[in-house]
Amino acid sequence: MKRAFTLVELMVVVAVMGVIIGISIPSFRSFWEKAPLEQAISDVEDMCRQARSDAIINKRTMELVLNDMEESLILRSAARTVMGVDPDTGGEANLVEQGEVLDSVELTADLQIIEPVDEEFLGQLELRFYPNGTAEPVDLRVTDGNEAYILSLDPVTGKTTVVNENPR
Repeated sequence: MKRAFTLVELMVVVAVMGVIIGISIPSFRSFWEKAPLEQAISDVEDMCRQARSDAIINKRTMELVLNDMEESLILRSAARTVMGVDPDTGGEANLVEQGEVLDSVELTADLQIIEPVDEEFLGQLELRFYPNGTAEPVDLRVTDGNEAYILSLDPVTGKTTVVNENPR
């Protein structure tokens, strides 16, 4: 005599599996979503990588505007001088072509610019990435109040280094 599962038994197994999956989905969401501090660090690193690669690929200086008052990052192409026709005189002249905003991110953690800071610093830093792959150096602190990380940008490679400021 052949033994097999009945339709009722299969339906019970499917129902039990559905309940188990339904209960476990919320706990697995934490694996997909990053904590605010991790997300902010990831956003800064991603924007630095994007700025460097855009500068190299487009052969144009890119600016990453870091604003520690508004906790935001803005990626834009740098303003440049181009030859063109002056609208006032009709003659050929050097004209300033303004940069175009390519991307922006609002951070989910507190951003503090450590270096370079001078007497005239107003909470906003325009960090330049050059077509040869280099960048201006910068040190940032990203914190959520409990933990803090220092991000350093290597001026030669344009790569970021992340260090826990208060390791446990």
